[in-house]
Amino acid sequence: MGLRRLLGLGGDDGDPPEIDTRIATFAPQPGQRIEGEVLLRGGSAGLKVEGLYLHVVGKVLGWNGSVEDREWAYLSPSRSYLDVAPGTEERIGFHGRLPWDCPITEVDGRTVGVDLSLTTTLSSGPQRSVRDIDLVHVAAPPLHEAVLSALRVEGHRVADAQLLDSSIPEVDLRHSWIQTFHLEDGTGVPSSEVTFVNNPVGAMVYVRRAARHLTRWDEKPPAVPFPVAHHETGEVDLGPRVREALDQLDRLRY
Repeated sequence: MGLRRLLGLGGDDGDPPEIDTRIATFAPQPGQRIEGEVLLRGGSAGLKVEGLYLHVVGKVLGWNGSVEDREWAYLSPSRSYLDVAPGTEERIGFHGRLPWDCPITEVDGRTVGVDLSLTTTLSSGPQRSVRDIDLVHVAAPPLHEAVLSALRVEGHRVADAQLLDSSIPEVDLRHSWIQTFHLEDGTGVPSSEVTFVNNPVGAMVYVRRAARHLTRWDEKPPAVPFPVAHHETGEVDLGPRVREALDQLDRLRY
């Protein structure tokens, strides 16, 4: 987002210190490594850094309609404590790995409306901290692209996605938050929803009828699950698996 002036952290006179967080990894996928650097400029008075923290944060919709920031990952800076001399700059590298359940912000190069950001918090003494916020773009892995492409062939295309404060009964999730993709038919009418539960081996895919007005998993229509392994992507035709799930949906009562 460009250099941010840290007003109040470098004295009252002259140029204030500045911060800029830069993500070097282009469109990482869940499970992949992400790297970048934090640029700090001391301004005319210098800057004493007593803590540097980087968190990947997403906005999650609660059952009561509230939207809250929830942490998905922590990225490690190479240094967290340092002094930036007046008129100089320091570059602090950071790295980490996005978890397998990290939200996806893009499908087939198109944004799905999920708000995911990297929040850099800098502490400089008691009760003196500032934040630099940068958007994070996370691309859909090949498995997701393949499943959503097979659904598109059957007339269900992705409209957008949401992060929901909900959990799937009897499924071991790292967080009680899930990402749901909203699909629509060729006329733009909501048709179905898809949720991926990811892991290093693959994903369990849940397909259900559209129910955007509901947030909690157990309030929504019944879901039909089917597994897909990462190694199947590009090797196995997922069309029959998707059609079978859609046929089961047609037979379910709600």
